[in-house]
Formats: sequence, structure tokens, C-alpha cells
Amino acid sequence: MRKRLLRYLGALIVSTVATYSGLARQAVAETAPACGLSDVSAWQVAMEDPQEEATPAYVLRTTEDFIARCPQRPEIPEAHRIAGLAAAWAEETGTAASHFEAAGDMRDTEALLMHAAVRFALGEPERATALRDDAITLWTARIARRGLADIETERLPHGEIIKVSFDRTDPETQLSHLWIARPDGPGWPAALAVSSRRQLNAFHQLRAGEDAPALRHVRLYRCETRRLLARSTERLSDREIDAAARLGLSAYLADPDIPGTGALRPCVFDGDILPAIHPARAVPTQ
Repeated sequence: MRKRLLRYLGALIVSTVATYSGLARQAVAETAPACGLSDVSAWQVAMEDPQEEATPAYVLRTTEDFIARCPQRPEIPEAHRIAGLAAAWAEETGTAASHFEAAGDMRDTEALLMHAAVRFALGEPERATALRDDAITLWTARIARRGLADIETERLPHGEIIKVSFDRTDPETQLSHLWIARPDGPGWPAALAVSSRRQLNAFHQLRAGEDAPALRHVRLYRCETRRLLARSTERLSDREIDAAARLGLSAYLADPDIPGTGALRPCVFDGDILPAIHPARAVPTQ
């Protein structure tokens, strides 16, 4: 699990830095004579082609060196965001908190939920809850703005359930429905998802034959665990699965997962609870 998380962090950093630095080369003039685009490029190269293992400690050290050399560069808020993520994975909670604060207004759900984990660990549940809510609100607004899904919200005694019915989805996951549970008070979100993953279907067809119908999976995701609830080649009844989702998530809202103070416990399955779907790759939901 640890190695998977480190690979995920590395991919996130490389993708973000490459994109952001590319835009900077086109649109941003140098603001400090002593620190220019060559310094940004050197940081990017150090991240993309490290001369040592790209551990969170390496990413943090390399990015903090860039921040110290180039404090006035327009890339610095993004650098603080990356340093905050790296510090959190390195379990340097106080350092992560400082970098996330310096990053300013963050707009991606991964960083917001990691910042929430940091605040939980520091004994600031109200701040953590606000960051969690920001992540969910930004995610639902982005999905709606891109026209990827219909979204309905239902209030319950201990929180709310957000039902997301996808019109277009990632071709690898074929996510058709998602129910997100958001507790009223401190606590992580949870989600129930209906998907038909391409890789799992490929394995299924190797065993059952190329003409075998696609498998649909129903999974419950909490921040630190996931559980397969159902698997079927038959089309699942919308009414039955909706009832099951509401029942299960209502129970979760009554007793949500609340990280304690002390050890930093990230939301490992954030990408399944609030999945990123890129409009350019999205395909119609089957």
C-alpha cells in the first residue's frame, strides 16, 4: 500500500508540474532577475528525472529548495501545495500544515482532503470538516459544470447523501452511479459506487469467453477501507441499488469515521469517493 501511495504522489507531482510549468513558459514573465524560468525548469527536471529515489522526503526537500531560491515566482503557491502533499506522506504534520497554508486557495480535492487529514491530526476537527466540505463542494460543482452527471442531494438526520448519476464517465471505470455520504459534523465522507471496470472485465472475459456480458460491481468506499458489496452481469435495478445505497450510507452517517488527534491518517480512497473524470476522455455511460 505504501509503495502504491508513493507512485500515486509521484504521478500527481509530475503531471501537475509539467502542465503548470508549460503554461508558465508561455504566459508568465520573469518577476525576479535572480530567479527565472531556468530555475523553474531545474525544479521540474529534478522532479521528473530524480537522481535518487523520489520519496516524499526527496520531493519535500527539492521543492523547499526551489521555494527558498525563488520566493517571488508565480509558481510558488503550487510548489507549496506539492510540498504540503509530500510532507503529509512523510508524516511531517506541522510542515504539511505550514505549506498548505502558504499555498492559499487550493482547488483540487486531493490536496484539500490531505489538508483535512493534517488538521484532524493537529486536533482541529472544525477546520478539517470545513476543508472536507470544500473538497466535496468543488468536486460536485466541477462535475455539474462539465455536464457529466445529474446531481441530487437528500438531507438526513446526521448529514446528507449526494446522488450522482453519470451521463458521461471515464472509459476505464464506466462509473454509472455514485452516492456520497457527507456527515454533518467532523468525519470522513464515504461513497457507494456502481462501476464496470475495463481491466476487471478483461479478466472476466478471459475466463468466461469474449462474448461474456460485462460485470458490474457495487463497492462501498470509506477513506481507509473498501468493500465489494455485489457483482453481477445483470443490469442492476436503479430502484434497488438506490434503496441499498441510502440504507447503508444512512447507517454510516450515524457513526462516521473520525480521525483522532496525533497520527496523520490520510483519506486513501479519496480518488474513489471523489473520482476525477476528464471531459476530453469521458465516454457516454452504458
